[in-house]
Amino acid sequence: MNARRRQASRRTWPANLYQNSSGYLWFKNPLTGKTLGLGRDLEAAVKKVKRANLELARKIEEQNIFALTSDAVKTLAEHCVDYQAEYLKERKPNTVKNYRSQIKAISEDPRAKKPIDQFTPKDAADMIKDAERNRGPTQAANIRSRMKDIFRDAITHGLIEPGRNPVESVLKPKAQVKRARMTEAEFWAIYANAEHQWLKSALLLALLTGQRVSDIRKMRFDDVRDGFLWVDQLKKNGKTKIKIPVHVALGEHSVASVISQCRDDVVSRFLIHFREGRYASMRGKSVSYETLNGAFIAAREKAEIKTPDGLTPTTFHEIRSLTARLHAQQNGEKFAQALLGHSSKAMTELYIDVRGQQWVEVQLPKKAG
Repeated sequence: MNARRRQASRRTWPANLYQNSSGYLWFKNPLTGKTLGLGRDLEAAVKKVKRANLELARKIEEQNIFALTSDAVKTLAEHCVDYQAEYLKERKPNTVKNYRSQIKAISEDPRAKKPIDQFTPKDAADMIKDAERNRGPTQAANIRSRMKDIFRDAITHGLIEPGRNPVESVLKPKAQVKRARMTEAEFWAIYANAEHQWLKSALLLALLTGQRVSDIRKMRFDDVRDGFLWVDQLKKNGKTKIKIPVHVALGEHSVASVISQCRDDVVSRFLIHFREGRYASMRGKSVSYETLNGAFIAAREKAEIKTPDGLTPTTFHEIRSLTARLHAQQNGEKFAQALLGHSSKAMTELYIDVRGQQWVEVQLPKKAG
């Protein structure tokens, strides 16, 4: 497919230089797809992009010479081996496990035996369709993303020509979320049926702060200082750090009151810790995910919550969505976004979305005076 023609006023511009409607200029690397902002000075941007294009041309020429003089053209499966060896260095165990599974699914597909430069968009589409049938849309979407990156890597290594990534045009499989949203009434029903005080405290902390179960479990008393609860989100690998004011509240409960509730006669560093009953021998230790989740499920079943047809039962993680909705209503969407640690408004809106499970009241505007 031919590139889209430039506007007449931009036909003298060097390739790979772009400008948005507000006049901001940027460079896009055709080999990697990455972009770099260049400000609003056109003359300076043109000079920088011309130098970059010369370097790109040199690099592409070197890659083409290498590809033409190599002993044999690699298959997709063979390049998957190289990609895995280079890409999975110094990554977390869970990440390595997930990526290896995706790479294995790609390399073991019969179509992966083709030379990588002969792999077509139809091959990619057929592979992803098979993955969707056999593994479900979520895993198929992950496999598509990994395959797209594998071919991007192949371009940078000169195995296929720039702009020939066969996965680019393949639509991403759409996964339908089947987990039921949690309503406020369901939350309090589960809370009322919680057997352990540590579960009640965990539920309230999750509702007030909107943090994931992994972050709730690791909260410590020394994380509370200077009037804030300091949260370093585990999932974000230290990239998202949040200071939550302890006076944040919903109804009669505040972060401060729940923290106070967590203090008892058991010596522990953790807000959510074992304290009574059959867990007495583990007094003071942090409650494991398996134990907390099992206690949550037991309370949910005891509350006899009905799950809508076609959906799976609500989970502890759904409290995060309920928090987003309650805080967005009480304190605004910007507050909810900051509290959950989302980098974009769009992600917060996904959490606020009730997936068609609740009726929305149409309210008339209040009359002035």
